[in-house]
This record gives sequence, structure tokens and C-alpha cells, in this order.
Amino acid sequence: MIKIGDLAKICNVSTQTLRYYDSEGVLKADVISQSSGYRFYSTEAVEKYKQILFYKNLGFSLDEIKKIQVAKSDELRDILQKKKDELSCSIDKFKNQIKIINEICENGLKKPVLSEILLLPFENDPQVVGKWQLCGKLLDENELTSLKKVNAGIADEEIIFMPGGAFAWKYFWTKGILYRLSPKYKFAIPNSYRTVEQDGTRYIIMQFMSDDCIDKGVDSVTLLYRQIDTVAYTEQKIRRNIDKTELPFVEDKSVQGEWTALDLVPDISKFSPNKRYSNDKNIYVININFLPRGICTRRIRTMSRSSNLMLRYTKGFVLDDKEMTAEEYQIKVIDGEEFLFVQHKSGDYFYGGMMPHWYVFKRKEKII
Repeated sequence: MIKIGDLAKICNVSTQTLRYYDSEGVLKADVISQSSGYRFYSTEAVEKYKQILFYKNLGFSLDEIKKIQVAKSDELRDILQKKKDELSCSIDKFKNQIKIINEICENGLKKPVLSEILLLPFENDPQVVGKWQLCGKLLDENELTSLKKVNAGIADEEIIFMPGGAFAWKYFWTKGILYRLSPKYKFAIPNSYRTVEQDGTRYIIMQFMSDDCIDKGVDSVTLLYRQIDTVAYTEQKIRRNIDKTELPFVEDKSVQGEWTALDLVPDISKFSPNKRYSNDKNIYVININFLPRGICTRRIRTMSRSSNLMLRYTKGFVLDDKEMTAEEYQIKVIDGEEFLFVQHKSGDYFYGGMMPHWYVFKRKEKII
């Protein structure tokens, strides 16, 4: 009999992986000592491990390998044919994704419009549901340790795959594709992914197209993400910040009237009436109108058009019950002119936990 440590050396694999294979039922120990808990294997375990590795390299999951191990010749042929069909389908899907990405890089024919993508059929991939943590840029897809640090701002440190492909911050997905909403380019960018397992841990290898890639017209970046958990997250669970919006109404006549958006600044002190901080394409709010009795409307630019949002307010705060945000507002007089500053609490705030920026408005019409 072979001890688990010796088998690990022979197969050039960790004992952790062998224990994981044992628990998954693909490479069971022949004997487990009741006194010490040590695992012992027969000599056939070496060939069995080689078979597991062979099928893993062909893209088979451990569950599929378990079926192969007990399959008869006809059943094995059916399993192999099914995997062949899946791989052929994946090749076609990847080719289409590459085509779309090339069109984006070359400012080509048609951007992937959000409304059209959402109408496409959803294909589930249960094993990706949960939270994933960025490991880094992968230099060699066959060697998961060949990592390089990713520059800040290129990719998010954590990504959550919600059940059913639902939105989580700026991401949604279907099997093989993670879509990222780009506010800068105003469309959904597809990023192909595939899952791999190593030493009992599941990873995602992703061809990630960042805004920086589009800016520079370069290829996507290969990123490696490690699965942290398999939790079926809900909206409430993934939010880092949830504001109290059940505030009593206090009238504020000083803010009533229509205000036109001028700028978006990280802090009130950064605003100057004589110099813009943000350019027009980064300013999504067009105006805000404070009406009597605690009602206000905000007109915003979306990816395809503009729309009006009906909100509430009380003295000092704009309240959004749907997004569960209470955005502080202040009126300041600068160089003899009134300016309204309103916090912008987007997904960066309630999902990413970042400090909110401030929209700057100038009064258009005051209610008398």
C-alpha cells in the first residue's frame, strides 16, 4: 500500500488535492487508518490519477469523470460525444465574442446594446454563482501561478455572480460570458470566461476588456479570479451601504425650484465656478427640480436616452426608496452666486463602498 504523502510525490500533486478527490469520490483511498486517519492507496491509484488528469485536461468536470469511471463502452462514447458537442458550441461562442470585442476595439459596426443582450436566452452555470476574488493578470493560462499584479482601476478586486445572471453592481452574466456595463462607453462589454479547478479550488480565467483596453485599442487582459464562496447572494447581501430613507418630511423652501447640473466633483472644495472638473460625458444628471410637499424629480441620461426619476426629499437630503439612498445636499454661495451640491450615491457607493461624489447645480428657476 502507498501512503498518501508518497502518492502525492509520485503524481507530483499536493496531498490536499488527493484528499479533495477522495471526498469527491473520484480517487478513493483503499484504506483509512481508524487510529491515525492516514489514507493508503493501492498501486492502481497512480494510473487512476493519470486518468483523472487526462480527462480534466480535456475539460471534463469531476462529476463527469466519476461517470466516466463507471461507464460501459457505449455510455463512454455518449459522454465523449456530449463533451465534444459542448466544446464545439464553446468554440463558436468564443469566436463570436472575439468578433464583438474586435468591433469594439476598432469602433466597428454595432455596439452590444444592453436591451438586445438582455433579450438573449440565459444559460445557467451553477458553479460560478458566488463571490470571486482577483488573483492578478495571468501570463500563462496553463500555469495558474504565473501571475502579475493588475494596475489599480483596471479590474475590480471582487466580482459577484448572482443567481440567474441578475445584475450585481455593473455586472451580469450568462454561461461563458460576464457582461460589464461601461458608463464611459455606454454599452455592455462581454468578457469570456472559463472555469478550472486546481488543488480543490475553483478559478475563473477571464478575457477581460477594460475601458483602458478600449482607450488604447489593445487586446483583452487575461485575469484570474479565485472562488471565495458559493453563496446565492441577494441584493440586500451584496450592498455595503444601505441608507435610512424613512426620514420625516421637513419643508425647505430655500431649495425649491429647478436646478441645472454644471459639474461632478469628488469633494465640494474641488468645485470652481470658473473651471470644470468633469467633462460632459461623465455627467449623467441633467437637472433636479424640488417641488413642494417633499417631492423632487431628477432628469438623467441613460445609455440610450434621458428619463425622469420621481424622488422624495426632506431638509438636507434627497431620498431614493428604490435604491435605498439618502443623498445629502447643501446650498452654498460662491462669488455671489448660489450653487446646490448633491451627493451622487451610485453603485460605487452602495456596492463598492466608495465615498460619493457631489453633483453641482446652478439655479434655473425658483418657486416663489
